Amino acid sequence: MLVIGSSRAKALLATGWLCFAVPNAALMFLLPGEETIPYHLIWASFAFLYGLARWSPATTWLTFSAITVVTGVPLIKDAARGIIGWEECAEILLMAVIASMLIWHVNRHQAAQLRIAELRESESVRARNRELATRFGSHELRTRLTIARGFTDLIHDGATDERTERDAQLVLSELDKASVLATNLMTLVRVDATSPLQPVDVAAVIEAVVLRWETGVAREWAESCTAGTILADAERLEAALDCLIENAVKFTGPGDSISVDAWSEDHQVIISVEDSGAGIPPEDLAHVTDLFHISTNAGERAGSGLGLTIVRAVVEAWRGTLHVASSLGSGTRVTIRIPHGRRTAPPRHEPIERPTLQVVRTPQVLSNVEN
Repeated sequence: MLVIGSSRAKALLATGWLCFAVPNAALMFLLPGEETIPYHLIWASFAFLYGLARWSPATTWLTFSAITVVTGVPLIKDAARGIIGWEECAEILLMAVIASMLIWHVNRHQAAQLRIAELRESESVRARNRELATRFGSHELRTRLTIARGFTDLIHDGATDERTERDAQLVLSELDKASVLATNLMTLVRVDATSPLQPVDVAAVIEAVVLRWETGVAREWAESCTAGTILADAERLEAALDCLIENAVKFTGPGDSISVDAWSEDHQVIISVEDSGAGIPPEDLAHVTDLFHISTNAGERAGSGLGLTIVRAVVEAWRGTLHVASSLGSGTRVTIRIPHGRRTAPPRHEPIERPTLQVVRTPQVLSNVEN
């Protein structure tokens, strides 16, 4: 709804309306028996003007009363002279009721719009404050973790007995977990913030993420991509893929396969991460994206419970969907669907293929998580 807010614009509108309404009011006095058209034009123009600008209560009811009197007097005068029937004067009451209902409705609508604008501004301020607090807290936490890790490294490297070296290694491991947790929490908090969407080469992102993982993890890796380019946030897409591959790595071992595939279908980019690992128990599937949920068969492989929560938040921010399929003991397949935004041709470079194990899967238990 267009609402004029500036005083200058309101004054111009009011002046224009007066230039229109006054001649019509004069016609009602000058043309006995022909009041209908100017009468309704005055009220219609008032309704139009009232919907365009916010009026103070005093101005509203003063104008309403003035119109009621100015347009009612000639009707009553002509009815008294017998030019029109007295039933025509019912228009005065009827139009006053209709105008009152219009004023109430417009005021209610404008109040709702104002409330929505206030809530949006309030949420924007809270989001900025949350972002600043998260950035500051994350920076402080990471700084302290880095300092602690540095000193622990010194203790580990200078250890003269096996017990001290083992204890220092344990502390280093826990510090690394804390650092990962801090990073994941930062990602989860920031994912709701609006980010600029830019053309992203899906194949390049997948290739970079898989290369980073396969360098240090002994699995049978495979990747393929024909998805082309989409409008997205490359950093968040990479974070989502990292979370999916991290989960696949945790629940597989040497000799197991992990494949990452992407393709376009029905104006969507579909990215699938599939592994031949331990799988997810059926009772856990409905909760895999819940915050801090850890699968009952995770054991020592348990992480922070933030991975799929982050993926879901990223995907839903782009109006996409997340689908998890798993068979206990046979592996898991996680599929995300992201709207293209703007379709472009696939990149010219050929997709990279690597040998992979062929896994025959049993009927799977499915879990859908949609926006």
